[in-house]
Amino acid sequence: KQQDMVSVRAETWRAMEDALRKRKVRAIGVSNFTVQHLETLKTTATIWPPAVNQVECHPLYPQDELIEYCHKEGIVLQAYAAIGGQDASNVQWTELLGGNTLMTCPVVQEIATSVHKTPAQVLLRFALQRQCAVTPKTVSPERMLENSQVFDFTLSKAQMEGLHDLEAPEESGRLCWKSDPLRMLDFE
Repeated sequence: KQQDMVSVRAETWRAMEDALRKRKVRAIGVSNFTVQHLETLKTTATIWPPAVNQVECHPLYPQDELIEYCHKEGIVLQAYAAIGGQDASNVQWTELLGGNTLMTCPVVQEIATSVHKTPAQVLLRFALQRQCAVTPKTVSPERMLENSQVFDFTLSKAQMEGLHDLEAPEESGRLCWKSDPLRMLDFE
């Protein structure tokens, strides 16, 4: 099974490389790849690096090692669920945050108040200051405007550390794909 997944990823990447060479696409990337996945792919890739690795990333699941690796390799890390995702009220998260969601937890609220921004803006800024791209999901024009107003302030080192200190043990801060049966397979 493990070798099958490695082969599937390599074959898929080769197909994307072909599409890029034929100018059918402008860039190719990956999603939910770990450092090990990327290192394995690198051994067979003829085009390197991927333009982007889209992964779940937020204060409860900050993915430090992966961010560092992607920066070193020239891969843009795009953080999804940067403000908590659609399941932000998940029971597991509210237990980790003392009955709060990521946007309502005291640390985020206090920082938002001190910088005169919304909790969403603080969480987006946290990702941006870690050199992650973000694409917050919303259909609300008001929220789109709010989400774009994150370039006129910076978080202090202490504020960044306070947010990073929310990191949950092991993968318990992970929200997305938590119950997907494929997640349990050995994909390394």
